[in-house]
Amino acid sequence: MPSTQIVQHSGGKAVVPRSSPPQTFLLPFGKNLYTVPATAIKSYPKFPNEMPSGENLGALLATKAPEKWFKYCKPDTLCRIEGDTGNCVYTTFDVPGWPDEKRFLRLISATVASKNFEQVKKDNADVEITKKHQQVRMEVLNWTKDTDCPGRAQINPEIEKWDVVTGTDMIKSCFKAPEAKKRVKPGTVPDDGMESKRKKYICSEELLQVPPGSTYKINELGGLLHVLFYRTAATTATATAATTATAVEDDEDDL
Repeated sequence: MPSTQIVQHSGGKAVVPRSSPPQTFLLPFGKNLYTVPATAIKSYPKFPNEMPSGENLGALLATKAPEKWFKYCKPDTLCRIEGDTGNCVYTTFDVPGWPDEKRFLRLISATVASKNFEQVKKDNADVEITKKHQQVRMEVLNWTKDTDCPGRAQINPEIEKWDVVTGTDMIKSCFKAPEAKKRVKPGTVPDDGMESKRKKYICSEELLQVPPGSTYKINELGGLLHVLFYRTAATTATATAATTATAVEDDEDDL
């Protein structure tokens, strides 16, 4: 942990910079939240990323697409944490109406870091560095998985034996996970809304084959549908001719 940075802590735990009263950082891992020792922070974030809503935050957290994360990888918003299992980069988010959201540390995945950090460094190449802590934040962009956390996807707070959050510190994030898309079985046509409408408005249906060369008429009789099929004129003439031919053949057989 660099001595050039002002380390903020509460009872030995890292807290959000400039928070009053002090609010500890919360590290989600598995089904639990963990506090982070102040001694584990290599670089504090200067401020959190702005996020308009919990829905937007949920959509971002659900993807590892580097282009989606690019604008959230600025050095002033990054936090670097070190433990026995390696060191990783995280960031935080500030959502209107949710003051506690900025306490949650969100992992910058190796995929995102490998694609974005080099470009962010290039974009900040002309930034004048006048203080040591500014240099420390810029150096966060040098993070690589192979060097800094080769054996794991991220720091494991269980192995580090960091404290599990309980009591009044056990708070919920405002993020809302995107709705899961229904899986379409192979060979089926995706429901475009018509099937649900059919189920809503159709209580019964029956398909009837219309005989070739016929017309039909439908009558309703006491709640029953009476369907009549009529031969067309051409069909009637053909049927009459066929009947006559059959009668002649029968007469000839009698001779």
